[in-house]
Amino acid sequence: MDDRQWRVRAGLRVLRRDLAPGGQAPLFLPPPTRFPSTAWTAHLVVGAYAVLISAVAWHTLIEDYGLRNEMAGMLGAGQALALPMCLYRPMAGWWLSLASAALTAAIVHPGPGEAIWPTPCLAVHLSVLALIAFKARPRVLAEMWLITVAVGVVLVTVLPGGRELWALTDMTVLSAAALVAVGALRGRSEALRRVARAELASGQEQTRRAVLEERTRIARELHDVVAHHMSVVAVQAEAAPYRVADPPEELMRSFATIRTSALEALTELHRTLGLLRNGTSGQESGPQPTLEHLDGLVDRMREAGLDVALDTDGRRRALPAGVELSAYRIVQEALSNVLRHAPGATAHIEVIYRSAYLELHVTNSPPPIPPPASPGSGHGLLGMRERASMLGGRLSSGPRADGGYAVVARLPLEAGEDG
Repeated sequence: MDDRQWRVRAGLRVLRRDLAPGGQAPLFLPPPTRFPSTAWTAHLVVGAYAVLISAVAWHTLIEDYGLRNEMAGMLGAGQALALPMCLYRPMAGWWLSLASAALTAAIVHPGPGEAIWPTPCLAVHLSVLALIAFKARPRVLAEMWLITVAVGVVLVTVLPGGRELWALTDMTVLSAAALVAVGALRGRSEALRRVARAELASGQEQTRRAVLEERTRIARELHDVVAHHMSVVAVQAEAAPYRVADPPEELMRSFATIRTSALEALTELHRTLGLLRNGTSGQESGPQPTLEHLDGLVDRMREAGLDVALDTDGRRRALPAGVELSAYRIVQEALSNVLRHAPGATAHIEVIYRSAYLELHVTNSPPPIPPPASPGSGHGLLGMRERASMLGGRLSSGPRADGGYAVVARLPLEAGEDG
């Protein structure tokens, strides 16, 4: 077998696979829905159109082509049956439409001055091609069109009457136009779906990146806090023996062990988390802010034009370093959001100290003028929630009844919570 024969056989195998009566998936399977009546809309529309086209074909074959009532009814019903069949077996419906059209053309025997395809056959076959074009691949559509044209050429050649090829113009041109139009609509809808999926994936990627960046920042800040305390432990363990006259040998060894363990822990901490500083500015290497710095934050916000008040409820006291840092950052981000999204509004900060938890309330009044739409993606809120979640707390945010906005965070200080 030479190369040309192999190519021909391979092409025929592809053609047979593409146009096999059961080779294509159903066009419109009713999707699962809470409203079953709407799931069958496409089927009802196609069924109603098939009944209508059957009646029109029956009447046209009788009036324009002089067929008997029974024969016209059989041919009209056979052609119309191809439409609902396309919903479940697209290629079987196409073969039925093509065979019915060819049989009808052979029976009615159009005159020399008429198109080879009777009008009812033309309408049904164009509808079948349009239906299948919604799901079939472009190669299959081209194969269907070529075979339709080939069958028309055979009819022109075989049927008596000396017709010219112009008798195929209607089916050839209109079927090509229908396939191109539906294919273009299908391509546009697929492009829109791809764009929507890409935008969704991009938004998810931005959210994931924002969460990772905020976790990196939190880890870096906690690294600084823990490193500070471990350094204090190491220094105190080294200095403690010299504060006691003639310390026992056992005490010296204990302090030496404490210092060694602290230095080893500090080394491992730097080795594990120190790389988080890469690419950050030198400003972040200083002491991390705490709730003691809220007054300075409020002053800076006032200088930026935000009318903000700070109140404290409960006994103000030192808290774990991670809680202090996260609480400060949550208030800082909430006030920054007020500046960005509610210009001209007034803000109020309330820090509530309880025995088992710290609660933060950052609220703002509605802005005098509705702000323009923000291009942001809410990453500030993601960061605040990450900080609260990291400490085993929770954070809620949302609009208030008066049109303002509120951010409420509760950060636990112990295993249980009171109140």
